[in-house]
Amino acid sequence: MPSKKTLWISHSAISSFAKCPHLYYLEYEYRNPQTGNRIQITNPYFALGLSVHETLEGLLSVSPKKRTQISLKDRFSQVFENYRGLKGGFISQKKEEKFYKRGLDMVERVERSTFLSRPSMELNSNFPTVNLFEKKHDFSKKSEIDMKLVGSVDWIEVLPDGGAHIIDFKTGNNKEKNNSLQLPIYTILAQKNIKEAIRKTSYWYLEHDDSPMEHKIGDIDYWMAVIKEKAMAIKEAVEKKDFSCNYPRRCFACGDYDKIFNGDAEKVEAENSRGKDVFCIFKEEDIIEKIMENDFLDEREKKIFSDRLERTMSEINTEMRLTEEKSKKIVEEIKEKLKNNLRQKELKIVVRLLSKRADF
Repeated sequence: MPSKKTLWISHSAISSFAKCPHLYYLEYEYRNPQTGNRIQITNPYFALGLSVHETLEGLLSVSPKKRTQISLKDRFSQVFENYRGLKGGFISQKKEEKFYKRGLDMVERVERSTFLSRPSMELNSNFPTVNLFEKKHDFSKKSEIDMKLVGSVDWIEVLPDGGAHIIDFKTGNNKEKNNSLQLPIYTILAQKNIKEAIRKTSYWYLEHDDSPMEHKIGDIDYWMAVIKEKAMAIKEAVEKKDFSCNYPRRCFACGDYDKIFNGDAEKVEAENSRGKDVFCIFKEEDIIEKIMENDFLDEREKKIFSDRLERTMSEINTEMRLTEEKSKKIVEEIKEKLKNNLRQKELKIVVRLLSKRADF
């Protein structure tokens, strides 16, 4: 008799499936035929979130008195080294430094508060789980799929009355919607793993808030029903092997993975990959940003390059009053500088972009 498959239902899995079933398939079901591992895309926002979370969450095991003596700035700088360059999805060094500064500001915001001096607790497991359905549940007894709720709770503060305060760190600009399942999932997991009553749940938007902002979640039984419904939809898709994209030519959510398959990505050695193959993808807009932000082209060359993406050289020459001979010389210089300052995959994408016009 075949062993049962376990579906790990998390907030990110539910979110991915809601965005696009094909995205869920690529993130959770697909395996790289070369390694047998799942695949994951890294990007600057992902790297920022990981580095800030690692900086803060690692302090849960340190006593409040000792952790107030730790420099979060130094700690973050050390952690961020693991995500520099392609490991963090950074195509441009200037963009990398912008994100480093953002993360530094976030942890310094925490350091200025009294947050770390307050008591906290850890769960029994870094990845606590809860069975979503008991065996007596009325879905098909012949099913070979079990479903477990899983998640990593960022922080649990101990309140003065002994109750627990669940806090989720946020490193993005967007606020969670009222129907977000993140805090309800964390609450359900915590309830099964700690004896203290959960009296408060909050998001801490580290980009702009000096302290956690309470977010009341209400009836947990309601949220459990919602989670089970969404889990069943994922289970049905897995059983039917139906992970169709919502759009005929790939949507924004899943389209980036095509860049892995068509060669516009590079596998990187990433920290905490948890057995996944991590890829940095090369997007046209990121490479253009790198060219325009860096100094290997002078201002005139940058203008010609930028204009060339939309116009012919003939039009550019007329506007800039360049002779054909002068224009050809500048173009050759631009090509040489691009060749010397871009990675092979980046150069390939630029060539593809420029080849849409035959006169460059």
